[in-house]
Amino acid sequence: MFKTISFYRYTEIKNPEELKLLLIDFAKRKSILGRILLGKEGINGAVSGRENSIEEIKIFLQETFEGLTFREQEVKQNSYHKLVVKIRNEVCVFGENVNLTNTADHLSPKDLNKWYKENKNFTIVDARNDYEFDVGHFKNAIKMPIRTFKQFAAASRLLEKKKKETIVLYCTGGVRCEKASAYLKEQGFKDVHQVEGGIINYTNQFKDYWEGSLFVFDDRLVEENSSNINHCSFCKKKSDKYYNCHNLDCDKLFIACDSCIKPMNTCCSKSCRESPRQRKELRKVSPEIIGVVDNYYPKIKVASIFMTKNMLKDEKITFFGKTTHFSQIVEDFKKDEEGFITLQVREKVRKNDKVALGVY
Repeated sequence: MFKTISFYRYTEIKNPEELKLLLIDFAKRKSILGRILLGKEGINGAVSGRENSIEEIKIFLQETFEGLTFREQEVKQNSYHKLVVKIRNEVCVFGENVNLTNTADHLSPKDLNKWYKENKNFTIVDARNDYEFDVGHFKNAIKMPIRTFKQFAAASRLLEKKKKETIVLYCTGGVRCEKASAYLKEQGFKDVHQVEGGIINYTNQFKDYWEGSLFVFDDRLVEENSSNINHCSFCKKKSDKYYNCHNLDCDKLFIACDSCIKPMNTCCSKSCRESPRQRKELRKVSPEIIGVVDNYYPKIKVASIFMTKNMLKDEKITFFGKTTHFSQIVEDFKKDEEGFITLQVREKVRKNDKVALGVY
């Protein structure tokens, strides 16, 4: 049994560097993967692993952040393919200074259900990106025209006429609507609430007023065992399967059904299908993954790679991902104490590309 949990807390962390090292050490020992951001404003993370390991890291985190709560999902396998722990100025990038001691009251899933059933007069606003909304949303929710959370502040002007209304904000797990709620209050919105624990907390208890599937920022893209309200980009049949276009110059995220994806060569359009620069299909032999690209520096053509297994000089390795596929011989590389190496690469690589031992 595997579990994926998400968590956040806006609180001052005095020594984020020290906490980073402790988290990396703990997660590696317990085979936990995921992404955790640390900063002076707090912690924001999601990790996945076997159930007993997840229970242990929950205890570990609660010892540091008293009262920390978790949004939990049972999954068939680990929903992340690597571990990333980073320090950022903002653990949830908003781009505006907000008073995080003045956030909105939390509205429990039970009370939200009650408000819907009683036809209470309220406006529910999705604080997520527009493509997340398209996968699924609460009944009658307002879709914000944003591609990143950093655009929320500017887009909130569209809510100007609702300043005196009851506003309910929601997001996947709560970290975005917490910050957005503080911003709306500062802009003069009189009655703002936020869904406690976000969509995950609500759908773990109720399904009544949630429509569609849940977009998630891990290898699943869409939560398992959920209904869909989306349609194939080509035949318009219902589907919630996301793909990245195989045209190397596009890489657009799009929805397609099982019947259409193969004849379209996993491309989002006919023009992309006919493009000469197509991502190569990997051979059926399962590659031995030894690392994951964490960053790429184009000016010097160097990749920073988080290694899960050792690599030796003069070995052959293959980089592959949604828009990457090439092999090369390992020449000189540098390795640090955290398991990252820097290596000069002959072609462009992208964040989250996998590194395999051998040629594929």
